[in-house]
Amino acid sequence: MSQDASKIQVYVYDLSHGLARQLSPVILGFQIDAIYHTSVVVRGKEYYLDQGIQTIPVNSVAHPKYGQPIEIIEVGETFVDDSILQEFINDLNNHDELKYHAMKYDLFTNNCNHFTNTLIEFLCDSQLEERILKLPDLVLNSPAGQMLKQLIENNA
Repeated sequence: MSQDASKIQVYVYDLSHGLARQLSPVILGFQIDAIYHTSVVVRGKEYYLDQGIQTIPVNSVAHPKYGQPIEIIEVGETFVDDSILQEFINDLNNHDELKYHAMKYDLFTNNCNHFTNTLIEFLCDSQLEERILKLPDLVLNSPAGQMLKQLIENNA
């Protein structure tokens, strides 16, 4: 464990780039603000799920794939050092029936937000905000949500 606490942030991106807010009332019958993609930032590194667990240095301009975060959530602090964090990431890559590998990804039940939640729980015993974690359930519980899920599964 390191002596100094390190700040933990969650970067929140909108994969729809604003379209979810505009189109969701028509498609779902209610408004959602975004299609969230989240990552965990600690000590200048961004950890996220995209075709498996990825790590990149934090870029002050924008994420190369997701652009600028629409929100940065201050989650807490951790005393977990880099070697223990890397060991945990390695364990996630190799356990739980490869839960965080690309082949196990599921937009509704096993996505980047679930990974973010697992990582911040490990780092500081915190949880990702429910408005982000529960968004797939909210969508699936709508009649249009079930139709969208079938379309996605049939085209996967």
